[in-house]
Amino acid sequence: MANGRLSREDWIAIARKALIASGVEEVKVDVLARRLKVTRGSFYWHFKHRKDLLDALLDDWEKSNRKEIEVVEERAAESGLVELFKVWLSEDPNYPAFDIAVRVWARKSRDVAKLVHEIDEAWLSVFRHFFERSGMEATEAFVRARIMYFHQIGYYALSIDESIADRARLGPVYYKALTGSPPPPDMEDALLVLAKPAKPARKPRR
Repeated sequence: MANGRLSREDWIAIARKALIASGVEEVKVDVLARRLKVTRGSFYWHFKHRKDLLDALLDDWEKSNRKEIEVVEERAAESGLVELFKVWLSEDPNYPAFDIAVRVWARKSRDVAKLVHEIDEAWLSVFRHFFERSGMEATEAFVRARIMYFHQIGYYALSIDESIADRARLGPVYYKALTGSPPPPDMEDALLVLAKPAKPARKPRR
């Protein structure tokens, strides 16, 4: 909160927490207002109605996926699907729970299910085209794309408790199992960099 006032982002953040913890049924204006200890008027300063907030949640989820898809597509030609592992290991630790919450929501809403399907197809298309460009036959490329994607969704759904360092070390093994090709020789080192804490910026000398 800035200057004691709730922003649009504050409302979206508390709505995301409610969605993750209790499902879309608990993403209600009065419920969120009580949690934030404010009146409903604060909500209507930023949103027209509840659906406006729900649309903002979905937009947040969609933009996150579209951005990652764009990054992988841009860099896949140079680093292959190693870039995909980098995206997975560097994403927001809270994202997996958000992703699963959206997928549960999709079971209750045709519109949400349509969006989730579109995003899933976009991800699968990236993987499938990579395999096909690598010389793989179309049917095998399709199946391997599914296996790779389902593997990651499984990590989210099972809430696997694994450090970034441990997953980085397993990365080359997963790469070989999922792609059917040997991993790049420097893959583990490239992934382990993501597990190292960032060094604090050095203070300039006076």
